[in-house]
Amino acid sequence: MNEKYKRAVIFSGGGTRLMIYLGIFAALEEMDLKPDILIASCGGSFAATIINAFPDHHSRKEYLKSEEYFQFVAGTVLTKHKKLSEIGFFSLKKIFDKRNAPFIEDVFNRYLVELSQNLSEYFPSIKDVQFSKEIPTVIIGSELLFTPNGTEQSRNGKKLYQKTIFTDTETAKRIKPEQIISNSENYRNSAVEESPNIITDFSMLESTRASVSDMFYVHPAFHHGKYFAGGAIDLVPAELAQHLAQETITEKKQSYNPVEESLVRSVLGFSGNKRLAETEKLLSGLQIDTTQIKQELKGHYLKKGINWRKFEIDFSFPKSYPQFVKDMEIQWQYGFNQTIKSIKSRS
Repeated sequence: MNEKYKRAVIFSGGGTRLMIYLGIFAALEEMDLKPDILIASCGGSFAATIINAFPDHHSRKEYLKSEEYFQFVAGTVLTKHKKLSEIGFFSLKKIFDKRNAPFIEDVFNRYLVELSQNLSEYFPSIKDVQFSKEIPTVIIGSELLFTPNGTEQSRNGKKLYQKTIFTDTETAKRIKPEQIISNSENYRNSAVEESPNIITDFSMLESTRASVSDMFYVHPAFHHGKYFAGGAIDLVPAELAQHLAQETITEKKQSYNPVEESLVRSVLGFSGNKRLAETEKLLSGLQIDTTQIKQELKGHYLKKGINWRKFEIDFSFPKSYPQFVKDMEIQWQYGFNQTIKSIKSRS
């Protein structure tokens, strides 16, 4: 039987938190709390990929301040679903429907952000990065158990998504799927298959593309003949972290807002906020508080809002490359400072 890693860190969600996660990782190293394994979901998976791709904090930070990454951010294209008459009205209906995934939602055609299936088109500098033995890493996503032809029908109790763990072969040997199943009442009537699946033949960018494919935000990933969706299926993989490590460092996360909560419930069939509450109880280690991130980084952090003149959802992107570089530096420093503050408050 393999011994547990001493320390895990979970990077969970928020595609705009990449620099913050790099700041967190740098602070943990500085305070002699370097994680022995990274566990990442949604946007956190890209931060884990950057950590694997570059050897030190300076080169990681410089990459996320590079023209290559800026062009990706600045080139973000929203679909027709940005119109409030599309996703807005749809979300409103879901808020009032309290049922657990009564239908097989059409996540193939209703999504907000265009994203290529092949992330190496955007990130040629890191296209060949693989899961490394130096920094064992696990990325969370989900496999779709239905096809585009099977959507917009009654679910009738069927399981639609299976949690998928992307990693390397050596790390996979340490994972016993039957030992990380949640027995929570929250999942009783959900659309999530009980036992997870482990995949070891995906590159880090393929795994990341799957993990960031959250419902109604990004089209599902299509790799190796199968469709994959995002890490929202298990945003804070508490059972997996407990299974793999003696202690876990997490981010203290904001609750899901009413729209986010309703969309998780309609697609996956469980309460995202109940799940967050469960993970807080399971993981009692160091928590890094980023709950006030939008207020504390106002003007230097991507803001999603409503353009009432156009009656559509709008993202505020940096207007110039120098502004982007400045914002990224401020975000990195925020992650670093919040981590140091959280560590010192526990000692």
